[in-house]
Amino acid sequence: MRNATLAALVLATCGDPSPPGFSTGAGATTAPASTSTSSTSTSTSSTGPADDSAGPGSAEGTTSTGVLRDVGATEDFGPVQPEGCKGKVDLLFLISSLHTMKTEQAQLLASFPGFVTTIQEKLADFDVHIMVANPTGEWAGWPCEKSCNDDPQACAEDGYQCHVYPKLITPCDYTFGAGLTFNAGGYAANRQCELFGGNRYIISGEPDLADALECIAKVGTSGGIPPMGDALIAALAPKINAEGGCNAGFLRDDALLVVVFINDTEDTESTSWPYQQYKAVVDAKGGDPNAIVALAVTPQPMKDPGQTCTYNNGGAKVRDLINMFPYHVEGDTCAASYAPFFDQAADLIGEACGQFIPQ
Repeated sequence: MRNATLAALVLATCGDPSPPGFSTGAGATTAPASTSTSSTSTSTSSTGPADDSAGPGSAEGTTSTGVLRDVGATEDFGPVQPEGCKGKVDLLFLISSLHTMKTEQAQLLASFPGFVTTIQEKLADFDVHIMVANPTGEWAGWPCEKSCNDDPQACAEDGYQCHVYPKLITPCDYTFGAGLTFNAGGYAANRQCELFGGNRYIISGEPDLADALECIAKVGTSGGIPPMGDALIAALAPKINAEGGCNAGFLRDDALLVVVFINDTEDTESTSWPYQQYKAVVDAKGGDPNAIVALAVTPQPMKDPGQTCTYNNGGAKVRDLINMFPYHVEGDTCAASYAPFFDQAADLIGEACGQFIPQ
């Protein structure tokens, strides 16, 4: 069933389904001040351009305790939008499809459209790529398919079509790190996404952005435990982004890269460590850590002994990873809404875009 909240939000914020700002262009630079904000639901850090000589730990530079600028108002950057990345942003989402993720996915779908629209408002001539990468290297429809003979109705209420969908999958549908365009299984979109441009990611000019966002982001709850860090490396690997690869053309040299993790468990499956993941991402952007914004909604330390949502009082690999980047924001899976997290993230993306000058 279509997410009514998602559609309503996009219609309210986007208006025309193909906004005039969805094209390539440039503006002049007005660099905003660095900020640092924390609340009960999000943790934000921005230290401005990193000193490469300091290594990954250089993210702990100057900070401010001032309040983040109000998002959604283009005046935040002055009368002229920042030149920076010239409005080009590559958004890479890694979303867990574990059985525990139904609530988190509903919150993501409700907040996603406003997030994209706010970035669009902040960046002149916004040119976007949006991809949700396969975090397990599997097609998530198989658990439903295996139950079809014993209980054909097991996934029917979610729209899964027994003995039909397996005939439609392609190698890219089960390639580790490839863009997801056929989410199947429990609570999934259960349809093939027909995206404008024919890629495995959304591009500017998408005539039905609300539907496209839901189709690629509603990954469902039939997946296995995802190795999130390894999936990030796989999604940005040169071969998969080269001509003929599943993600061909997604990663652009002159675009700001925004990585977003949405998961409610610790990354216990990755064979790589945060420092290796950090290096892979920075290498993918030509060695420039300021070309990357790292975002994550992950379990936070327990605040209430009686809380029932997922928490993490130990070390968290995803948290360790995003904290290495000069621009990062962390949200809480237990938050009542993810909208404040995405508002802060959009503000930080605008700031990072103003600082990133493509070579």
